[in-house]
Amino acid sequence: MRKILVLMVLFAVSPVLLAADEDDFLKPVGKPPKAKADRQQAGEALPPLPLPATPLRRSEKKSPPSPATLIGKVVWGSFIDYKWEDGQVSRVFDWNMVPADCQRILSMARDHMGMEYKVETVNLSSFDYTPAQIPVLFFSGGRSLNFTNEEREKLRRYMLAGGMLWFDSAVGSPFFYKSALKELSTIMPESPARRLPLDQPVFHMVKNLTKVNLKEKKDVEPVLEGVYVGSRVAAVVSPYGMGVGWDRAVPELISKADYYDPGSADIMGLNLLAYAVGWFPVGKSHSRIDVYGQNDLVEDSDPVVFPQIRTDGVWNTEPGAGSTLMRFVSRNTNVKANYINKAIVLGKDPVDSYPFLFLSGITEFRLSDSERNALKGYLAHGGYLLVNNSLGLSEFDRAFRANIAAMYPDLKFERIPADSPLFQKGPYKIDLVEYSPETKSRFPEVKRAYLEGMKIDGEYKIIYSPIDIAAGWQGDKHPLSCMYMPDDALKLGANLISYFMTH
Repeated sequence: MRKILVLMVLFAVSPVLLAADEDDFLKPVGKPPKAKADRQQAGEALPPLPLPATPLRRSEKKSPPSPATLIGKVVWGSFIDYKWEDGQVSRVFDWNMVPADCQRILSMARDHMGMEYKVETVNLSSFDYTPAQIPVLFFSGGRSLNFTNEEREKLRRYMLAGGMLWFDSAVGSPFFYKSALKELSTIMPESPARRLPLDQPVFHMVKNLTKVNLKEKKDVEPVLEGVYVGSRVAAVVSPYGMGVGWDRAVPELISKADYYDPGSADIMGLNLLAYAVGWFPVGKSHSRIDVYGQNDLVEDSDPVVFPQIRTDGVWNTEPGAGSTLMRFVSRNTNVKANYINKAIVLGKDPVDSYPFLFLSGITEFRLSDSERNALKGYLAHGGYLLVNNSLGLSEFDRAFRANIAAMYPDLKFERIPADSPLFQKGPYKIDLVEYSPETKSRFPEVKRAYLEGMKIDGEYKIIYSPIDIAAGWQGDKHPLSCMYMPDDALKLGANLISYFMTH
């Protein structure tokens, strides 16, 4: 009986203990107020909504139009009242520990990049979740987030429609950080948060950021957890405070605070802003429903499946790319058919009827033994595997090569020569091609189409594009990505499809 009572007491007080731990990360950031008369509270630092404008006289110059809103700073949580040694009280709100964080980073973007945007306060209960209205929702704080089911569903729709979420653990709070990851796992369970690799464009949009300084550590790698929607990072979570660096604030009252120094925080923030703006069109494109209109249908034709392999990584990186390529093939070659996209699980779904399989990715992944055996059997019976490195990142490249090496330890990839039928005998003669600026910068010696192949029984059965070809099929600009430009990507894709279907 005594043990039961002890357990009941522990369970009863554990939320209180947890709340007390969380409260350690919700204190005023910066110096105390200078005088009692100036008692501006942390939650009241954003300017109020403007009053109705007074009509201008004809002799007065009209003000320039207000800049567009880029960031919505989200109101969430509650507050605490902190009492200073002199008796003054500061009210600190969960959502607004660093009141001027977004204003400061947007001001830097205006001064250094000519980007003129503003921030607005957003209440999730009244926001219409339209990315075109506010492309970025910014969550900052030190205690745990806890959304309602309705908010989670709306945030999901917002991300799928092209919006981006930023979560800034303002003072390096593990409570905020872990709760943000937990919420994202519920909002987007099919795309778990992953640590973004250093060659991800989000770290290089304005200035290369591969080393940063923290409160206690110097010259370390930056850390962002990201959630992908297609090839776009639709949410980022920073375990270290960014806003305090933007605002040049020092959280002296929080002993366990961990945050970027101003220089590191500035570069991180400017890169994030440029990414949000530059990749917004990609998000809009990914959000379109992939359906065929009447003009896409061909009478008296059988459907041809565009079979894409589903992996445990981020695999559906360009949701509409396969359809766009197939439409191009149908309209510009003698191959006429209705095309259907289909996700394939190796080892479970039958694949022998497909002339080729398509594998794309942006992160690491691992094929199980049954998946490898199914793929080996498919290739041995005449099938082809076309592999695309989405964005041309090193993480997928390493994972793909490791998986294939486990299947064929004695075989190697080689560059497919320029006189190969893949380049010369299809609908198009592929010679010099146009690459993205990032590709030209990273691989200045590559001028012709670049594909690697692995020969099985004397024939290239696995064809790998280390430079993103599917992004070109999609047709959108993917800033700082290694990719073929759309015209050459479609022509090369048409040659590949024609080769697979005629062999």
